[in-house]
Amino acid sequence: MARYLFAWELGGDYGHLARLLPVALELRTRGHDVVFAVRDLMGAEKLLAPHGIRTYQAPLWLRKVTKLPDAITYAELLMRFGYLNATALTGICRAWRNLIELLTPDVVVLDHAPTALLATRGLPLARVNFGDGFCIPPHGRPMPHFRWWMRENMVRVQDSEQHAVSAANQVLIELGAPTMNGLGELRDCDATLMCTFAELDHYPQRDGNDYLGPIFSLGQGAEIAWPAAAGPRVFAYLKPEYAGLDLILAALQKSGASALVHVPGAARKTLLTFSTGSMVVSPEPLDMGAMRGGCDLAICHGGAGTTAAMLLAGKPLMVFPMQMEQTMSANRLSGLGVAVVLAAEASAQMPRLLKKTLTDPSLTQAAQAFAQQHQGYDQHATIRSAADRCEAVVHSLAP
Repeated sequence: MARYLFAWELGGDYGHLARLLPVALELRTRGHDVVFAVRDLMGAEKLLAPHGIRTYQAPLWLRKVTKLPDAITYAELLMRFGYLNATALTGICRAWRNLIELLTPDVVVLDHAPTALLATRGLPLARVNFGDGFCIPPHGRPMPHFRWWMRENMVRVQDSEQHAVSAANQVLIELGAPTMNGLGELRDCDATLMCTFAELDHYPQRDGNDYLGPIFSLGQGAEIAWPAAAGPRVFAYLKPEYAGLDLILAALQKSGASALVHVPGAARKTLLTFSTGSMVVSPEPLDMGAMRGGCDLAICHGGAGTTAAMLLAGKPLMVFPMQMEQTMSANRLSGLGVAVVLAAEASAQMPRLLKKTLTDPSLTQAAQAFAQQHQGYDQHATIRSAADRCEAVVHSLAP
């Protein structure tokens, strides 16, 4: 029996835990011990606690870094989480090492956990880099910029990487671990599990990767009956802090569509204003299996799990990106012809845009073509394969 520590550090909501949990449960059925260190303990309480999984708070950067421009590379993203301050970064890495010493895992499975990747560099344990294309950027020196559809200042790209690598190497020297020549070396592990399809990879320029396929939550969350309405069925998963939330909900309310909307922790005012005869707003997660099976259109911010689940069911999307990861994904979706991508400012035009989207057959045709191309995809087989590869790294290190 081996002990697996599942580590999640950056990102929000349910996607990372929903991706890790099925693999952890599969490993547990095979007789292994699983434990989690996570960014969000509230999410862990909802998803992990019902399975009796031990969970700990992941060591995190808590300060807010100001006066930085919008990040255009992974190095600049990491600057917001300690990679400009070697002293603070060393403290977080020591905390990771202390936690690992207490839990004594044989394998660490890392989903968007760059500081944990740094902290475990050189330790005598197996490591599995796990996640979608954004969580596992391509190799390269410097690493590629985010906005692949635009030209960027390559001097800035190189300079940013040099600053991040310098801070990281100061930490590694302090910890007595091997230093790095480039930030791309941070992702090097005993195994890399790319949980996406090539078409949905955030970096279309990536070459020769073994795509395992997406893992997302099905069969969890509330299953609510679709409201009685003459129009099409629309599922929406929207953040309460999104600037255009009320405009989108108002447009749905007036559209004649039958709408089921998940707004995590929605305010009481939102529930009272927008839960009407033709629309239900739920502060609790909805069953994604039921939603993708019943809807005609999905509205979301472009999260990897939601988009993959909907496309595999042949359902088109309206996407309102909130940050760079979602913007990168939205550009891939738009290029595939399966989604209408809109900025927050476009929310004011939502009634017209929603009507146009619902009556555009090309979106549904493209989504159905995607589903047809991947009709043999079996998520359960992907979960088993991921567990196999997690077991393989233990066997490869056995004396």
